[in-house]
Amino acid sequence: MSLFTMAFEPPSPPSRAGEVAIDPPDGKALLGESEVNLSSEDEDDKNEDLSKILDRLDLAGRVDFTLRLPEEVLPKIFVYLDDRSLYNCMLVNKAWYTSVNSSVVWRNMFRRNWRWWAITRDIPSDIDWKRVYLSRRQLEQRWRRKKYKHTRLEGHNDVVYCVQFDDDKIITGSRDRTINIWDMKTLQITRTLSRRPPPPGTPESELESFYNISGHEGSVLCLQYDKKLLISGSKDQTIIIWSVEHDYKPLRRLKHHDSSVLDISFDEKYIATCSKDGNICILDRTSSEFPLLRVIDASRGTINSIHLKRGIVASAGIDSVVRIWHVETGKRVMSLHGHERGLACVKISSNKRYAVSGGNDTTIRIWDLKSRAPVAVLEGHTSLIRTLHLHGRRITSGSYDKEVKVWDFDLPEPLFVAKLDHWVLSAKADCKRLLVTSGSSDVDMYDFADGLDDPAYLRYFRDP
Repeated sequence: MSLFTMAFEPPSPPSRAGEVAIDPPDGKALLGESEVNLSSEDEDDKNEDLSKILDRLDLAGRVDFTLRLPEEVLPKIFVYLDDRSLYNCMLVNKAWYTSVNSSVVWRNMFRRNWRWWAITRDIPSDIDWKRVYLSRRQLEQRWRRKKYKHTRLEGHNDVVYCVQFDDDKIITGSRDRTINIWDMKTLQITRTLSRRPPPPGTPESELESFYNISGHEGSVLCLQYDKKLLISGSKDQTIIIWSVEHDYKPLRRLKHHDSSVLDISFDEKYIATCSKDGNICILDRTSSEFPLLRVIDASRGTINSIHLKRGIVASAGIDSVVRIWHVETGKRVMSLHGHERGLACVKISSNKRYAVSGGNDTTIRIWDLKSRAPVAVLEGHTSLIRTLHLHGRRITSGSYDKEVKVWDFDLPEPLFVAKLDHWVLSAKADCKRLLVTSGSSDVDMYDFADGLDDPAYLRYFRDP
């Protein structure tokens, strides 16, 4: 019997009741009072050097087949493994370690887990993809483990109704009739857009137009911005179009509704607005005058929410029906029935395959726009669902039950739940942060990127 065999062989039962062997099998292990007598051959095996024992094992016949492959082929084999298997492969030998650390391997790992939409287009070609992958994975783990930094932004004088943000700034609109622009790094207000006196020296011919477009006269209920424009909608029944490129200079103040403007959505070609008057107004963004193209009579009651996406616009109102409209013709494409009560919010996915809606029946419904049928119903809120936001493979929902839930398509339960002190009015999220406005003058921010090992890579992460 060799030492190698003895180490893995179960001990014999004790010779007397109640006596158990506790010593290692060193050749004189006591099993009760019985002593194991080793033969001279066994004694020789016991004293044999461990390296000689391992030599007996037929390890020499096990050949690393990858040694016969071209160097560039090995990383292409490793791309099919998961990250845990990759780490095990790094321990095999130096060649495997080098191949596993190849950017080809980790770039494909990133693509397999998050697709190319999760990374910005300006990412350097020579970036360390392993560190990029590990940084994004750590970020995802922080969501699952509820690790974040909570900050409360104070700056408005009344309830904040709407919010949007990116890596550089946060923009909020409030019942105090102002729009605040915040610096994302310092979390300080850098600019407030409001109705104000004209600057000294303004020509008399420009005074009237300045007062007309300098700010809203009612609560700021909705807003949206991109790199060029910020558009806000108000209880004063108007929208104001601001130039982001020219320090938020007001360009136009337009009135096409007979009641409060409740939602705004725009893309590169069109601007869509909706109101309590039941109409959807479509404007031409490509013209500097932003002319009205058509008015869609969408409902006999209030239209609470719209979402424009590459030629179609979805609407949700008090009649519990989600409707999809063709922007260029104003014709209804489809109606989606399933909710039992009025709707407050609707969104279309980035690929135009799905629509998501929520409202007073406390459910979130995900619709397949090809089959025109619901593919999932998310339940968990206990009151009206006021706001929805799609980002990547996640849905953020905010409700009058004072909770915000972040749902992941791959999980049966919410990924994250935040409890607020007031009704939730607006909630936006990306892979790094969650920002929430509720029935107060503050904005709550949950920063999941705070404390990452490699924060330098955050700027390359995005959601579509």
